[in-house]
Amino acid sequence: MRFGEAPPTAGLLPNWSDLAGRKRDPAFEHELALFIGAPTVLLTSSGTAALVLAMQWLAERSPRRTVIVAAYTCPLVVLAAARAGLRVLPCDTVPGGFDLDLAHLARLLSPDTLAVIATHYGGALTDVARLRESLDACAPGTPIIEDAAQAFGAQWRGRSVGLAGDIGVFSFGVGKGFTIFQGGCLVSRSVATMVGLSGLSARLANPAPWAEFRASAQLCGYHAFYNPLGLRLVYGLPRRRWLRRGDEIKAVGDEFPDKIELNRVGAWRQRVGARALERLPAHLAATRARFADLALRFATIEGVSVHVPLPDASPTGLFLFVTLPTAGRCRRVLDRLWSSRLGVTKLFARALGDYEYLARKLQPSDTPNARDLAARTLTITTSPWLGEPDVERIQAILRTSV
Repeated sequence: MRFGEAPPTAGLLPNWSDLAGRKRDPAFEHELALFIGAPTVLLTSSGTAALVLAMQWLAERSPRRTVIVAAYTCPLVVLAAARAGLRVLPCDTVPGGFDLDLAHLARLLSPDTLAVIATHYGGALTDVARLRESLDACAPGTPIIEDAAQAFGAQWRGRSVGLAGDIGVFSFGVGKGFTIFQGGCLVSRSVATMVGLSGLSARLANPAPWAEFRASAQLCGYHAFYNPLGLRLVYGLPRRRWLRRGDEIKAVGDEFPDKIELNRVGAWRQRVGARALERLPAHLAATRARFADLALRFATIEGVSVHVPLPDASPTGLFLFVTLPTAGRCRRVLDRLWSSRLGVTKLFARALGDYEYLARKLQPSDTPNARDLAARTLTITTSPWLGEPDVERIQAILRTSV
């Protein structure tokens, strides 16, 4: 770290032996299903592609066209809904937290509501059972899509997330902990739903050999550059360049093209993923221990709110959410740490309604809590490369700024 850079999230460290791939069965999809305790999963080219398939499958079975999403979530959720031909209505979050504001949700529900998307984060999980109870009371039968893109390996009451709703979505993209550079999967407890999603994927997904070649090359590049020195070059330098230009959205990586590819994942990347998956349980155990340690240490700083999981929740712990008392104080901390090499950043630069390029894809919705959360919250990596002097420096800056 003297010359290198910490990643914003604690990803599974790549091992060059993974590139040899697993040469025998069971298949990658079977291994994924065993890992999360589901009968089967459907492999997709990305978590965003999985969202497109989930929403389009629901849309083909209903005349409804509005999807309600958390106002504090990734812009790709909005683009996925638009790709499926749906309208997006942002729902506010609870004050100072990440769960949907159920009172606001009740006001947003209408006869046009196709589904509600519940979002899990690498540092926090949402209570899907509570959401289901609320929907059963005011809009029975409304499907829930669990966006667990950042939460592959996370558990709620000892069970994998993604299985409490009607459809679960995971991502294996870069920064999601476990990665094959691009990829994702869909899961559902309903056999009929899985059969329908599989048929839709077979109809829409393209072989796209060039796209698979590109993803395979990027996966090799990931193995070469996912280290402190490599991350400083491919992640840190571009981020600091955008910060100097005052473009926080590009610094975070929140600007995406409209095009979403629905391709198939090649056999080689599947074999690489199957081999890497063997090391994931040990990585998650170490990351959660690191997460718990950092949460205790930062919670001792007066004026700093550290988001710790409920007793029933066990997030992947890829990063720690920290909320400051005011947006101004959060800005002072970021002015000193965002351009550093210490793995401090923002998960999302804005609430959904504050991204100009998404304006035409969103229905009007007042979400002050989500806007306030985005303005006052930063993330701290749980990467093992963040050494003791680095943690102490972050603590000192938080104390003096708050």
